[in-house]
Formats: sequence, C-alpha cells, structure tokens
Amino acid sequence: MLIAIGVAIVNVVTISAADVSDTASIMLGILASSAALAIWIAYGLVNAAVMRSGDAPDGLQWTGLQGVGAAIGSLLLLPLASFELTDTASASETFHFIGWALVMGLASSWFATWCWVVASRRLPLALSAQLIVAETVFGLAYGFMFEGRLPYLAEAGGAVLQFAGVCSAIAAFCKPRSLSDLSKTSVAKV
Repeated sequence: MLIAIGVAIVNVVTISAADVSDTASIMLGILASSAALAIWIAYGLVNAAVMRSGDAPDGLQWTGLQGVGAAIGSLLLLPLASFELTDTASASETFHFIGWALVMGLASSWFATWCWVVASRRLPLALSAQLIVAETVFGLAYGFMFEGRLPYLAEAGGAVLQFAGVCSAIAAFCKPRSLSDLSKTSVAKV
C-alpha cells in the first residue's frame, strides 16, 4: 500500500503540473507507462521462473542473451529515433554522447539485468519484485537532476513512501529469529 500511495502521489503531482492543453500527450504517456509496467511484471515472473527451474542457465549467459535481445530490439526501433543530434552537435560531442550511451548501457542495463537475475534466483519472487520500485525512485532522482530542480514536497513524500514500502517488504521477509530458533539450528548442525 505504501508503494501504491507513493506512486499515486508522484503521478498526481506530475500530471497536475503538466500543460493541461496537452491531454493527448499525457494520455499517451499513461498508456505507455501502463504497458511498460505490464511488460516489467511479465519479465519479472518469467525471469524468476527461468532462474528457478531445474535446468536454469548460468546467470551471465542469461544476462548476455537478454542483452543480445535488447540490442536486436533497439535496432528494430532505430528508424523511429530522432537524429537531430547529428545536425546540431560537433563530432566530439557526438562521440561523447555515444561513449556515454555505451557506458550507461553496460552499467545500467547489462549490470542491472545481471543483478536482477541473481536476485531472482536467490530471493522470493515477492521480494525480488520490489526491485522495480528502486528503479522508479532512481528514475525520479535522474529526472529531477535532468530538470535541474529539487522535487516538490509531495514528489519527495511520494518517493519516500515508495522507499518505505520496499523497506517494509524486506522487513516482512527478514523476520528476526528467536533464541530458541537459533539454538535448534545450532543443535541440528552439531
């Protein structure tokens, strides 16, 4: 509930601050966000199922395969991309942009996917699914940095609620053990 309330607060504040005359753009954004959420849910479920199966692939191989798939998907979307940068940027700025895109692709896509694969294999699905909220909170932080502003109080509150929701989920899965449980475990090991 904390996560849902936090997401709702952030979205209400953002949409209310948007240009109301651009309703079609806002609706397209909501539709795209909903589709992305559905895809992430499906990805999380399929990824967890694959990584927990008896014949699960090696984590690095699985991550590499997903990277190849993402690269092919990116190539298919390339005709839809905007190439205005080539008209307005110098050669050094273009190479800097390409280098930064490669670093971010490796760091945030490949490495993050590998971490997700490891988490999917070792954590309960309900807990590993919480990782998407961390991505949302970091996305907000990057957005605020891009806009060069601090979050509004309601946006910050929404992000804090999302973070608190994840912490609550982690706490629910990490119940402290009683001394009697610890002694039973110690006796069983002996």
